[in-house]
Amino acid sequence: MPYWITSTLAATPALIWMFIGVGLPWALVALPRRDWRDRVMAACLALAFGPALVTAWMFILGSIQNANLLRLDTVLIGTVVIAVVGWVLVWRRRSEPSNYPAHQENQQLGFDERLLIVLVIAALVVRWIGVAYWPTTAYDALWVYGYEGRLYTLLGHIPTTIEYYPQFLPLQHTFIQLAVGGLDDHAARAVLPWLHLGSILAVYVMGSRLFSRRAGIYAAAIWALYPHMGEWSRYGDLEVPLTFMFTGAAAFFVMAWTSKSSVNSHQSTVANQYSLAARRYAVIAGLFLGIGLWTKPTMGAFIWGVMLVAGIALVVVWWRSSKLSISALVRQLCPQIEVVLITGLVCIPLGGGWYIRNLLLGHQAIIFPDGYWQTLAARSGVEFGWPLLALITAAAWVIWYDRQHGKRLIIWQLTLGLLLIAVGVWPSIYNTGTIGITDNRIGALEWAALGAGLVITAVVLWWWAQDRWTAEGKATAIKLGLLWVLGLPYFITWFYSYSYHYRLSFAIVPLMIMPTAAILALWYEWLTRNQMTKRLLSAAASVVVIALALPGIVNPLYDVNAGWDWLWTDKLPDDHARYESGNKALMTVVDGLQKYIDENPDKPLTVVAPQVKRLPFFFPTADIRIATMPEKLSELEGVTYFIYGKPEAGGDFNTFVVGQNQVLSALSRSTTSTDVGDTIMRRAWGDDDGVFKYTVYELHLENRLRPPNFINGPTTEGDVVFGDFARLLGYDIGGLDFWQGRKLVMHLFWQVLQQPTADYMIYIHLRDRDGNVLQAWDGPVSWTRDGNTYSTLVWEQGEFIIDERELVFDAADAPFGDGYSMVVGMYDLATNERVPMTINGQEVGEGYHISAPFTVAPIPD
Repeated sequence: MPYWITSTLAATPALIWMFIGVGLPWALVALPRRDWRDRVMAACLALAFGPALVTAWMFILGSIQNANLLRLDTVLIGTVVIAVVGWVLVWRRRSEPSNYPAHQENQQLGFDERLLIVLVIAALVVRWIGVAYWPTTAYDALWVYGYEGRLYTLLGHIPTTIEYYPQFLPLQHTFIQLAVGGLDDHAARAVLPWLHLGSILAVYVMGSRLFSRRAGIYAAAIWALYPHMGEWSRYGDLEVPLTFMFTGAAAFFVMAWTSKSSVNSHQSTVANQYSLAARRYAVIAGLFLGIGLWTKPTMGAFIWGVMLVAGIALVVVWWRSSKLSISALVRQLCPQIEVVLITGLVCIPLGGGWYIRNLLLGHQAIIFPDGYWQTLAARSGVEFGWPLLALITAAAWVIWYDRQHGKRLIIWQLTLGLLLIAVGVWPSIYNTGTIGITDNRIGALEWAALGAGLVITAVVLWWWAQDRWTAEGKATAIKLGLLWVLGLPYFITWFYSYSYHYRLSFAIVPLMIMPTAAILALWYEWLTRNQMTKRLLSAAASVVVIALALPGIVNPLYDVNAGWDWLWTDKLPDDHARYESGNKALMTVVDGLQKYIDENPDKPLTVVAPQVKRLPFFFPTADIRIATMPEKLSELEGVTYFIYGKPEAGGDFNTFVVGQNQVLSALSRSTTSTDVGDTIMRRAWGDDDGVFKYTVYELHLENRLRPPNFINGPTTEGDVVFGDFARLLGYDIGGLDFWQGRKLVMHLFWQVLQQPTADYMIYIHLRDRDGNVLQAWDGPVSWTRDGNTYSTLVWEQGEFIIDERELVFDAADAPFGDGYSMVVGMYDLATNERVPMTINGQEVGEGYHISAPFTVAPIPD
């Protein structure tokens, strides 16, 4: 059996314990007694509550510093207690009455439902293979979740320096690696397919409990077979578990809200049981909300959705009830207010723990992404894809319904609204580009057309519904409206700030899918009332559904770097090759650092790699500093390697302000030579994979305070000083003869007497016998082809600087002969004032005259 399957299966006992041992009893404790019969709902809650309880206990253990409490034995002791308490409570509740109506559909699954379930299972199998085969390769997973899971496994606690995302996923990685006895990337990732399954079950629960079983299956299948979902199924990102929690919270909140609304319609005993069920649903919604906040801060948008629902309910009841007083309004809305309060209060312990911890440690409670990412938000018509699909489905249903019932058609009014919507979104859809291209954003005129189209369509559908509105239809519309209002703040935030990537919308995709699924389910039931029609429709629909499902099933088998054949060929035989697929430059760095560790077991490895955030994943306990770019070379004392990465640490050197950073400026003084006698940063190795470029520099900082070993042309005249800050020790040059196109390499040797106060340029003039400048070579110190320079603004007292320059002769009209001279000097870049020069303390002008004679000659044969 391949090693990656063995490693993945090794996590099975830990997963069984987490989901069934710990999660299942508390799922049953939370559910109303009647819902114990709903196995899918119980499984959905178990997949959420198990990891939540285990990681909550691990968070408590890991927060105790230097005690090494994050061990398998301590984790198991706590979770055994949690599980036993849960099972005891389940035992005590077994005899609770459950004689009020249960939501359960006993009829057999239809052909369409069975087909969709088979397709979803096929997709899950393919995705399990993808998760098992690949180690962690995605950027964020390497940087945060995978790295932190490995770090805690090795340290036994959560360092106080960790402050970014909450710990729901990283601590699950830690738990599994503790369970298998050490670092194992495949075992750690074994939890991902189960969280993936949890999101699918949550969508089914939302659809089946709010609408119908068929609607639940349709919605779950659309979400599960969504190609983008398949693509991201193996990366181990937070968006899938966040979708799980957001969908669960929305489903149970709406169940609680609508259950409270129906309490008064039942007899007192049954109404009381409905009220208790609604409270339990509110508690579960709060737990899902808390787990979502324990997963990622963006779950907080759900809180704004709850507030928006409550605000709209307040306005509607006040308007419909002849503008009641505040106290009467509160009494009438008391059941709904109770749902809001329960949901909010229950989410706090788990949902707020990480952010409170950050504040206590002096960190920011929430760290938002860099503002740069918001500038990439697409804000195009593409982002309206799911709502537009729902609108088109609804319009088609309306037109079909009127044709079937001989009603007056509203096709022209609907067409006008839809055409205006198309005018609003199509230009930006057509011009959609890649990340960073924002020219495709919806413009003012397009917004106007889109807004007008939405208003017309909404008015037309509202008018259409007035004489066709059944109680069931009204209830369906209210539930769909509640779901969309809950997701609206998230959608607005994503659309405006984070729509540079589709995966960041995952959390609300099931909510946006729901209207389409509900309409299609109802439509199918209408169309299949006749057996002959049912057979024909089933056959035709099967072909269409399978064709639509195939991309979502097979696309996890494609990798942008490895192609389609990675699974059944030996092109990626081990994890190193798989890490390298898509991370080639990074793995070149990793290999070099590992070689250093292997060859120097007694020497600590210290690396400064600003913003190279994926590197610590491979060396979790090594001293790898990725936070900020150092400014002074003194900050690199004792460091083994400095790594400059593009685009992470910055762009090309000409994007930096000259003189602001001594470390970056010093890169211009690097060399690839193994003879490091005069260099302070030796380019040791590096790689460029087309996306990321890394250069690793071996540090020899002591050389900058060491005088040059040999100077070919010392300043024999005496002590040559420019201004009061720089001593010219001498020079060397690769020849004394110039001809057209010849390049000579020259070195100037400087000693820094004190910190210069301006950005000085070096000029080198070739002059004729009369002192006229024949050719000038001006430029900054240690200028390189990539735009970097060791500006005088970063010079440091006591440094010795070797300034290498290339002199290319191109003075075409220069007469041949000898008697030419060369002068070296400095001038202030800002004022063009030349720096005075002294020899042995006596001012002698503004330039040093090289005594050697120079010749201009014809180009040699």
